[in-house]
Amino acid sequence: MSGGRVPSSLRREALAAVAAGAAALLVLILTEEVGPAHGLQVAAPYAVMALLMLRGLPYHAPHRHFGAANAVTLGRAVVACLLSGLIGRPEMVAAAGWVVPVAATAVLALDGLDGYIARRTGLASRYGARFDMEVDAFLILVLALLVAQGPQVGPWIILCGLMRYLYVGWLTLMPRFERELPPRFRRKAIFVAQAVGLVGALVPGMPVPAANLLALLAAGLVAASFAIDSFWLYSHAKEDTR
Repeated sequence: MSGGRVPSSLRREALAAVAAGAAALLVLILTEEVGPAHGLQVAAPYAVMALLMLRGLPYHAPHRHFGAANAVTLGRAVVACLLSGLIGRPEMVAAAGWVVPVAATAVLALDGLDGYIARRTGLASRYGARFDMEVDAFLILVLALLVAQGPQVGPWIILCGLMRYLYVGWLTLMPRFERELPPRFRRKAIFVAQAVGLVGALVPGMPVPAANLLALLAAGLVAASFAIDSFWLYSHAKEDTR
């Protein structure tokens, strides 16, 4: 992946997509007539993701168009930001009923669509894959925080949403371990299981034992996956020093 000058067509389309996402968020915020603090809680993560997305555009090379796949990923980010507005507001989650798990399920269902579109349109890139991965990580963190504030599962489930960021932090502090991991179907399968477990724990009326079992399964699987990848990185770093 190489960064370079961003084609004007790519920058223009990306800015238009970001503006469309911001407009959709604004309309939804105004429709719900939420307070300024709630609106800021929704808008802030979107602004951060949009900024990072625009800064990463050079790595979409050699493509000159933003593409429908990245637009779908951005749409998923919009819904994830809307869900983040419910953090710290358990009464709103309870009042929403099935809306929260259904919205989260929709975001997850679209997870494979963006990659499919990118391959079909010839616009697949490591930029798009990374964008998709960061939206996934943010969604998992939001879901974990929503589960933690509910009555069924304790705050320990927040670790499930933080593991991706703890892993990145470890690699930042220990750069000698950082390298590209070999592709594994295990990661995608565990992400799906993790997401299903968290969404299941948010289903209205879910019995406490079942919610805790789903949450524990989600946390255990993702912890095991990161442990496997960390061990792989550690073992290969040791081989390099020999």
